[in-house]
Amino acid sequence: MRRRTLAVTAALAVSSMLVWGHPVATAQQAAPDHEIEARIGARWHADGRVEFGLQVRADTGGWGEILQPSRRFMPAARPSWRSTSRWLSTTPVALPGAEARVVARRLADGRVEASVRVRIELGEWSERLTERRRLLTGGGATGVWYWSSPVGLPSQWAQIVAFYGHPGVRSMGVLGHGTPADVAAEIAAWTERYDRLNGPRGAVGAYHLITGVAQANPTSDDTWLYRLPHDRIAPWVEAARQHGMLLFIDNQIGWSDPLAEVKLLEPFLREPFVHMALDPEFATQPLGVRPGRAIGGITGEQVNEVLLYLSELVQREGLPPKILMVHQFAGRMLHNRDVIVPQPGVELSIDMDGIGSPGAKLYGYELFAVTAPSQRPAFKLFFDQDNPLMSPETVLAMDPVPDVIIYQ
Repeated sequence: MRRRTLAVTAALAVSSMLVWGHPVATAQQAAPDHEIEARIGARWHADGRVEFGLQVRADTGGWGEILQPSRRFMPAARPSWRSTSRWLSTTPVALPGAEARVVARRLADGRVEASVRVRIELGEWSERLTERRRLLTGGGATGVWYWSSPVGLPSQWAQIVAFYGHPGVRSMGVLGHGTPADVAAEIAAWTERYDRLNGPRGAVGAYHLITGVAQANPTSDDTWLYRLPHDRIAPWVEAARQHGMLLFIDNQIGWSDPLAEVKLLEPFLREPFVHMALDPEFATQPLGVRPGRAIGGITGEQVNEVLLYLSELVQREGLPPKILMVHQFAGRMLHNRDVIVPQPGVELSIDMDGIGSPGAKLYGYELFAVTAPSQRPAFKLFFDQDNPLMSPETVLAMDPVPDVIIYQ
């Protein structure tokens, strides 16, 4: 394989009372700033089993269809049970913007206690939160749904579908193949494919614009870096605004400092839909060679500096959460990953980005993008070089599913 730039706690208490909750993350906002209103239901069957389901509040104010996990039955009580049973869990069910599972146990007196757990990180689920009314009894009736009171569940990030490149340079990616408007139409078509396939999670399109390009020859400031002028970045910002998209601005670092380069882009990072990406492959100053001669790298300490800066920017400007993406396909590209400290208002996304077979790409994804400190795994695909190009269906079958999908 040829490798290149290969990078809530909530619970729902069940009540025997019938009590009569969500917008999906909007375009231009990858991170939700709202909650989903949901309720949990249970019904007894004649054989003693208890079935569980979830409902979400619709935009009209009523309740949507009953969402049923594939494994959703609590077995019937046995005569030998004289104490509270262990917690049992349903399989996950997709809500509009979140993934949840019902957990329940049978008490010694025959009543059922149930909660909801929400996926909060890769492979991790929130703790149970017990509300005032949490116990349910079927009262002898079978086939009748009993509903809890509603509870707010934090919604999940919409999936991001991004096209990568540099204006006017076709060899660097799709963004070099046309105007911002031209590319926006193509991004919209691919985003729609993911939106149709990923259920209630939804998808939002993005430009991934290389604004700092590493150079093979020295520059006057000794950074070995060409910076796209602000007046050439601005049209992409306005196009993202107009088309309801996100924008990632990407810097290849060269012999410069990551934090210094990010600070130069602050006028754009003040926009709520603009996010940051760093490409350590071309950060070769510690090696003493020009970019492209060897695979470069940055340190966890340098990532911490950028995370802290972005966190302070988010808090000072009252912005929604930012994403900091770091590309990685080799261990040397990000030294001391274990020292990276998460910061409020910033999500770290490691992007596995490389040309190769699906098997090789998935191996790198599991090695770099899924493991800590990555909070939002990203995965890159190459239209012309990947053989075969993984389909959206194949990408969405990955475990875990990437939060960010980038096409070059």
